[in-house]
Amino acid sequence: MGTDWRELLVPGSIFGNLRIIKRLGSGGTGEVFLAEDPKGLRCALKVLDPSVSGSDTEFLERIRHEADFAKRVKHPNLVQVYGAARDKGTGLCYLLMEYMPGGSLRDVLNANPGGLSLDGVMSVARDIARALVLIEASGMVHRDIKPDNVLFDANGVAKLSDLGISRFSKFEDVRATRASAVIGTPAYMAPEQMLDSHSVDIRADIYSFGVMLHELLAGKRPNEGEGAMKTLAKALEGRSFPDVRLSRPDTPAQLAVLVSEMTLPDADQRPSSARLVLELLTHPDRIPTGEFAPLPVPWYKDRYVLYAATGMALALEALVLAIIKAARGM
Repeated sequence: MGTDWRELLVPGSIFGNLRIIKRLGSGGTGEVFLAEDPKGLRCALKVLDPSVSGSDTEFLERIRHEADFAKRVKHPNLVQVYGAARDKGTGLCYLLMEYMPGGSLRDVLNANPGGLSLDGVMSVARDIARALVLIEASGMVHRDIKPDNVLFDANGVAKLSDLGISRFSKFEDVRATRASAVIGTPAYMAPEQMLDSHSVDIRADIYSFGVMLHELLAGKRPNEGEGAMKTLAKALEGRSFPDVRLSRPDTPAQLAVLVSEMTLPDADQRPSSARLVLELLTHPDRIPTGEFAPLPVPWYKDRYVLYAATGMALALEALVLAIIKAARGM
């Protein structure tokens, strides 16, 4: 294809039987556009980058398989997929999906840099947990839970999108995924996913979900500013992320415990299922906090530390005066 494929998808252009209205966004695998069919029905058109999809027939079969799954398994917290195909005119692979006019969770975070309200966090968390319950029950692992892949409908309901890199426990096309040993977004990936993306289970999604919850509360990821290798090195050393309450003190202790446990480096120590996460989000009073360390108090706010520091300062001042007085008497 001599022309840049993106130049074929400008507003007003025709793609198959769809008219392109505007570009909605982009990701690691392609571009998403708002499109309209001849009857005036709107949908989201995801056109896959040819460098990812190529002309491999097996790749097209894979995305068709995933689209078929998404069509069969409807859920109020999963973005509906209508179908997948290769456009005859351009040779581009594409997916047709439900249009989500509310934008993405990333948009919401950008508009609220300090984090969302606690009610807002819990609403999104429960919606995504419900979607993960179905994904787990269907033998899948999403492998790319992040704010960019959470979209909102016109009523503000959060829905999980982009099953394009999901792993089916009974269907893993190794040839289609061999090009990249690491699948997902490093900033949100569990340590075991960084090491081997093909053998992870739902606990990797739970880890990514926990990183996202920390970001929703604090306005930043717990590994903000770190490269993937530094995050992985810390995880291999067994080092956990900082308590989210250090950045968001009004976070309830139960929620802080859950976020901490969801992002533990050792998968065996995390909540074992999406259903358990949903249950704890729905009934946070069931989360034990007895062994969870209380929120560390900065030294300048701890009155006992201040008393001790003041006493030491006074004692040091008295010692200095005594030394000066003794020196003058000599």
